[in-house]
Amino acid sequence: MDRIITDNLVIREFTLDDTSAYFRNNNEAHIKKYMANHSHNDEEEAREEIAGFLNDYKDMATPCHFAITKDGILIGHIGIGESEISDGIYEICCGISKDYRGFGYAAEAVKAFVPWCKATFGLDKIYASANQKNIAAYTALLNAGFILTDEKSNLYAL
Repeated sequence: MDRIITDNLVIREFTLDDTSAYFRNNNEAHIKKYMANHSHNDEEEAREEIAGFLNDYKDMATPCHFAITKDGILIGHIGIGESEISDGIYEICCGISKDYRGFGYAAEAVKAFVPWCKATFGLDKIYASANQKNIAAYTALLNAGFILTDEKSNLYAL
């Protein structure tokens, strides 16, 4: 992946140098609560997950996850993978570190990432799900242009 550059952010491939920041960001209470599959017991687990991401980049298949940086600082991650809700549906996920929430960075990253995903994987639609208690997540999806398509499963589409 070439870098995706927005007004405020850079979306890029992870490197092993991101391990400490990735571990720290993903062990914040908010991330653990809503994205438990990305929290780790220690830095070694975070490093192993990033090593898996590096392997995924070789054939650029899903799932794949990327670093979101602002001014060179890792502030979050964004990824795409097959949905657990239904076969043939691809969902994005995005997490932003607590110090960078509330500035619209999640919506900005999602807006830039969706066209790349559609072009790279030949998808007509991209989906995302957000727990309705996670106001920031579903607000970011709405601000990125997603529309709630299934209230029962909290599934959004664009």
